[in-house]
Parts: sequence; C-alpha cells; structure tokens
Amino acid sequence: MITVFVIDADPAVRLTAKRILEAAGFTVIAVADAASALDRLAALRADLVICDIDAAGPTGEAAVNAIGDVDLSAQMLVLFPKHRDTAGMLPYVRNALGKPFTASELLTKVRRSLVGPAPRP
Repeated sequence: MITVFVIDADPAVRLTAKRILEAAGFTVIAVADAASALDRLAALRADLVICDIDAAGPTGEAAVNAIGDVDLSAQMLVLFPKHRDTAGMLPYVRNALGKPFTASELLTKVRRSLVGPAPRP
C-alpha cells in the first residue's frame, strides 16, 4: 500500500485530497501543519508528502527540507495558491501543484511523483 501524507492548514483541502487519494487506493494521513507531520513521519514511512507551502510555516523551504530529512525515501509534492506570484519562491521544489486543483490534476501529479525518485537539492 502506498502512503501519502497531506499537509494543509485548510481542512477543506485536506478532506478533498484525502477523499480523492483514498478513492484511488492510497493510504492517506492528513495533518494541518508541518510540525504535526514531522512527529508522524518520525514513526511512519511515507511514499509521498504533499505539503502546502503556506502550511509549512513562515519558512516553507526549511520545513520542506526538514520533512525530506526525516524520510529520505519520500517524494515531495508542494502545493501553492495558483493566484500567488511564485517567482523565486520555489527554486528548491522540483514538483509543485497549484491550488485549487481538480481530482485529475492531483492524481496525475501524485502518480508522476511516485514513478521514480526526484533528486533532492
């Protein structure tokens, strides 16, 4: 079974992502912030971590890197608001998805993320 962590402060986004991914056969653990995810990831293995750049806190880059350090085998998919100017914001992210997203967009990004390891910076 493939385990996906979803980290997003918005409960509607967490619930939507959880429902979409569980319907596709994934095991999903959804939390509101990076600190909660770090605690859970210390005990559980994740195949993919989906993290809202804003849920990661004021220093999104540090949180994303910390999550990657806890579970080196997990792939990372970063969520960001589509309306946000992302110039220079995500130079360290190789895999991102704008919000709001459709079920199809989420599943496509998740499946592509799981195909093979992306090099970490």
